[in-house]
Amino acid sequence: MENNTDLIVLTSIIIVLFIVFIIATVRELNHVSTTPFVEKEEGGPRAEMLRFIGKLFTDDRIDAGKKITFLDAVKPIIEDLQREEDLKKE
Repeated sequence: MENNTDLIVLTSIIIVLFIVFIIATVRELNHVSTTPFVEKEEGGPRAEMLRFIGKLFTDDRIDAGKKITFLDAVKPIIEDLQREEDLKKE
């Protein structure tokens, strides 16, 4: 009989935890459905590097030859980051 009481106590604790989880999930989904989604600016190393390259090419103080040299140097890095993001999505 002692084994049965342990099993009943553990089962009741797990049931209570599942009920709390379900209630918290429903509340959060209701909150998310009522608040509008605000899209944020993309972050991460790839986005920062692309912003930097964009600022570099809008700067008129740098001559075109140096810009092309820099772009050729950075191009493989951008392609590697793009492949990593594609692998993460799969």
